[in-house]
Amino acid sequence: MLKSVLEILSTTPQRLKLEISSLSRREMLKRPAANKWSVQEVLAHLADVEELGMRARVAVMIELDNPTLPPFNQEARAIEHKYNTIAPKRSLASLAVQRRANVKWLRKLHPAQLKRRGVHQTVGTLCVEELITEWAFHDLGHLKQILEIKRYALYPRIGNMRAFYKLR
Repeated sequence: MLKSVLEILSTTPQRLKLEISSLSRREMLKRPAANKWSVQEVLAHLADVEELGMRARVAVMIELDNPTLPPFNQEARAIEHKYNTIAPKRSLASLAVQRRANVKWLRKLHPAQLKRRGVHQTVGTLCVEELITEWAFHDLGHLKQILEIKRYALYPRIGNMRAFYKLR
């Protein structure tokens, strides 16, 4: 299972690059709804969370016995770090560099290290393998989010075919 997780992690930057390649700057800035992130904000979040929210947590679980893992308030960080002002291509480039290093590091982990545990302040006990799997799950969720933004942008232009679709 970890092999497929690492495959997702290693290919996410390329998949994101492909999906945003056809978007204009304006399309990347547009929020699909007031309480939803734009593509630009999603990419800034992924670059930001790569170290602090992901690698650092795995590292501390490997280094310490049952460390406490603080929650990551993504909405507060989006405001604090001004995700809406960070150039999407800059975020993607940052993510790609960090991700290459992180996947290389993750591939070197030993089976015993994957079983090490930590205690997340919000959800409780988890092991390294679960956290790495969540990392890939998180990637796919944000990739889906970007695909939905692209999909919703097409919806007004499909004419009467809208009768076949219900947007959430």
